[in-house]
Amino acid sequence: MQDIGNKMNHVGEWVYRLLILNFLWVGFTLLGLGILGIFPATHALFAVLRKWLMNKKPVKMTKDFMYYYRNDFWKSNALGYVIVLIAAILWIDFRYFMSITSFGMFVLGHFMLLFFVFSLLSLFIVFPIFTHSELSFMQYVKNALIYPFTHLGTMILLAVSLGLYYFIVYQVPGFIPFLGISFPCFVIMKIILPTFQKKEQKVKGWFKGQKDTRIYY
Repeated sequence: MQDIGNKMNHVGEWVYRLLILNFLWVGFTLLGLGILGIFPATHALFAVLRKWLMNKKPVKMTKDFMYYYRNDFWKSNALGYVIVLIAAILWIDFRYFMSITSFGMFVLGHFMLLFFVFSLLSLFIVFPIFTHSELSFMQYVKNALIYPFTHLGTMILLAVSLGLYYFIVYQVPGFIPFLGISFPCFVIMKIILPTFQKKEQKVKGWFKGQKDTRIYY
């Protein structure tokens, strides 16, 4: 009975932390007027989740969240909107190729659609990479874009897990205001964090200093 009680307390603590992180994400996204707040808030959320999952020092939810939000405000916006820009260009290319009545353009258009989907997947990857590694700006972008192609098994597991989560949310929509962002981000970080422990090398760049870091492509 004591073991069951301890497990219940442990689960309760996790749910409590995810609740706090969800409200922090919403609040700081609004603080940045949405367009400037969503990527710094997402980066801060992943950074706190990483610290929590890796058992690095005591996690101070609000203080740590505010630190990562402020410290990497412009960098996280730059990373997020570069990926969004790439996705937008691929979507425009897809629409253009599909508007031309040619079999070759039809095939090329569907290749653009595939790349567009993978570029969207990169948005789920870029901030975990950013929180875990110290790379140059272009290496962050490169790793985020290549990761979905080189880790298909991980991406399939991620897609199945998130699909199951959103099926549950669809059945119980009242779940969204409380864990609608923090829980799926927790799932993402939990699944892909182990894949970040493979390659190490030194890199240089203005985006972050020179350091032994991990790189994934």
